[in-house]
Amino acid sequence: MRVAVITLPLHTNYGGILQAYALKKSIESLGHTADIIDRRCKMVLPPSWKMPLIYLKRMVLNLKSGGKGPEIFREKRILREFPYVSSELAPFVAGEIAPRTVDDYHSDIGLGEYDAFVAGSDQIWRPKYFGNIEDAFLAFTSGWNVKRIAYAASFGTDQMEYSYTQLEECSALLKNFDAVSVREASAVTICDEWFDREDALHVLDPVMLLPPEHYRTIAGQSSSRPCRGKVLSYILDPDHSKLSVLGRLTGWLGIDSYDACIPDRNRDIPLKDRVVPSMPQWLSCFADAEFVVTDSFHGCVLAILLHKPFIALGNVSRGMSRIQSLLESFGLEDRIVQGIDPDDDGGYFLSGIDWTEADARLEAMREKSIGFLRAALK
Repeated sequence: MRVAVITLPLHTNYGGILQAYALKKSIESLGHTADIIDRRCKMVLPPSWKMPLIYLKRMVLNLKSGGKGPEIFREKRILREFPYVSSELAPFVAGEIAPRTVDDYHSDIGLGEYDAFVAGSDQIWRPKYFGNIEDAFLAFTSGWNVKRIAYAASFGTDQMEYSYTQLEECSALLKNFDAVSVREASAVTICDEWFDREDALHVLDPVMLLPPEHYRTIAGQSSSRPCRGKVLSYILDPDHSKLSVLGRLTGWLGIDSYDACIPDRNRDIPLKDRVVPSMPQWLSCFADAEFVVTDSFHGCVLAILLHKPFIALGNVSRGMSRIQSLLESFGLEDRIVQGIDPDDDGGYFLSGIDWTEADARLEAMREKSIGFLRAALK
């Protein structure tokens, strides 16, 4: 069967790239062909008719603030710099995923090209992350005789972010799906209560469908291993509270930390220092770390897969339900930290994790998740 996977734009999002890679591998392991469809992100450059208004507003704000306002031509700069800052990561995307890039699903994908369409994984059903949210529910396939499947689709939050019109249209589209699975336990309830789809199944993020040895092998291809013997800091949205937790932990352990987050869009940092690492090097940071501190969903996923002691920092802005659901699935919800008491000596966090129960749950959920994919693609 020829399968097309609709997911979020890949960009330099390691978690997004890795889940697309793992889903492609998993579908192919079942005897099908799979194309990851990567839509060029139109958020980088707003519609041309809006640009003069946006530039003018930014110019006014800069004049009022003495040049401390928003960057006037930020989108154009990001677009211009992207090939350079992503140059180390690009070979993995091109060689291992080989995505099919389109500008528009409706005009660039034709009837008869694919037998099945899979929506997922990642936060594909979050309107603020996916422009034209109806296409995340495969609106462009209307009238086609194809299979429509959702695999580990995520709303990203347990709060309603759809307009009334979006909810009405997407609910109608979801009724046409042959099989629906979601990444968070809370999304099962959302599908039932908001989208009138009561048969949604809770499954694993695609990254967890592959064994840990798979990622260790990729990590082994890196010539640079900067995180050996260190605490890995993978904090997407750093603030004083999160950095304080990191500082307390490194103090307890008596070892340094390594920051694996590269601010690739920050113009205040020289361009040469904004080149993001290759996928092997990024994975090696998790494989080599003594401890992981992260506010990233996929950071937690890799810590669990690779049996790394970790702390999950609360990330309300990106949606806490994602990490909460993930850790509850493995009985590890006590790894979530919002802050550390000044009198805490770190004994609990330094005592390690008994992975026996987590591994048993992972194996059961992996069997269930692959079983869902196998049945849906029959």
